[in-house]
Amino acid sequence: MIKNQLQVNENILLTIKRIGINGEGIGYYKRQAVFVENALPGEIVEVNITDAKENYATGVITKMKKASENRVEPKCPYFNKCGGCQLQHLSYQSQLLEKRNMVYEAFDRYYDGDVNKIKIYDTIGMDNPWHYRNKSSLPVRYDGEQVVVGMYEKHSNRLVFIHDCLIENEEIKNARKIILSILTKEKVNIYQPKTRKGVLRYIVIRSFSSSKQIQVTFVMTKVDKRLIQILKQLPFTSLNYSINDDPKSIEIFGNEIICVNNNKTIEGKLNNLKYQISPSAFFQLNTIQAISLYEEIKKACQLTGKENIVDCYCGIGSIGMYLADNAKEVRGIDINKLGIEDAKIFAKENKMNNISFYYGNVLPHLVQFKEKGFVPDIIVFDPPRTGLDLNIIHYLQKNPIKKIIYVSCNLSSLAKNINHLQKLYKIEYIQPLDMFPQTSHVETICKLVLRKN
Repeated sequence: MIKNQLQVNENILLTIKRIGINGEGIGYYKRQAVFVENALPGEIVEVNITDAKENYATGVITKMKKASENRVEPKCPYFNKCGGCQLQHLSYQSQLLEKRNMVYEAFDRYYDGDVNKIKIYDTIGMDNPWHYRNKSSLPVRYDGEQVVVGMYEKHSNRLVFIHDCLIENEEIKNARKIILSILTKEKVNIYQPKTRKGVLRYIVIRSFSSSKQIQVTFVMTKVDKRLIQILKQLPFTSLNYSINDDPKSIEIFGNEIICVNNNKTIEGKLNNLKYQISPSAFFQLNTIQAISLYEEIKKACQLTGKENIVDCYCGIGSIGMYLADNAKEVRGIDINKLGIEDAKIFAKENKMNNISFYYGNVLPHLVQFKEKGFVPDIIVFDPPRTGLDLNIIHYLQKNPIKKIIYVSCNLSSLAKNINHLQKLYKIEYIQPLDMFPQTSHVETICKLVLRKN
């Protein structure tokens, strides 16, 4: 184990080697990892150590000795203040390269096999890596004269007021301006976290460029008839409110969402598939890249029309429905009851007769399917960030599946899970995809096939 070699306030010269999973630059001082925000691979920087642990340290740049040739001027005036984006200072092509490198580094750390033998393809990016986000959940404040919204500062609960977010789509941007103008004019009662007084806490806006429909939800501490009346007058498709008076809640919405204009949903589309999206329903935040993601999943499945597929952690069923046209039968499983109810409705609306959905934990359903004679040719996993439960991994080891498509947004849990499965399953390839440009997040599609004896 490496002993701590650095002290707080110590100044060192550091060469940055790679990007970490949170977008920070990582260099090594006498083999000890040092994490430096806003530093890029290839840069030589003078660093002041701000925190020193036994195995690593963090620091800030005090002087740039050699800048990366891939460093660019961030477009957003809130960069390095708002915690929303981490990589705007890196050219987009370099972002894609670094995200592929992040996949490699995760497997190099957690996978016992030869990482150099794994096919890790180039990251699939966007033609326009801006204005892609179709949902924003924004805290509300007064700046003294106007009602404003913002995002939380890095490593803080302080709010950075934002007038224009460059990763939101244009519909959200325009809707936000209209809403804030009306709220300012009406001098509404805004929630103040320090005193815990006031009513309006969050504004949640969702809009899809394909339909141009806009959904607005006010999150309030209590029912406010005047604020509800203002909400009703907004010129948008779906108008809703929710009550959440818990200042410690990590959830934005309360237990119930009430629609005030009899139109709780807006239409979302993924190619020819249509979805009616309620305020609380999960839907991919980047519609364009969601289609790219699902096309890559379909490509990995190599469907002939004869396959039985199980879509695990299916949410509202979007992956399974995207595959259903080219499969024999698809079954989706999820623990979210509302998601399963929505999935059943969406399948019916899209006239799909070979897909069904099941509420509950994944493993009991997989066992039950097999007992009743339904053995999938392909399983698609898109689990939470924590990855697959070990009981599911043990099931897959004892009950071989021809093909597993593992979709993940957490490289560490992906690599750990695949490491447990590697004796029985071979990695055919890993395809990184940039679901959230300008951020450090990377989506991956890992294709596993059963090893031949």
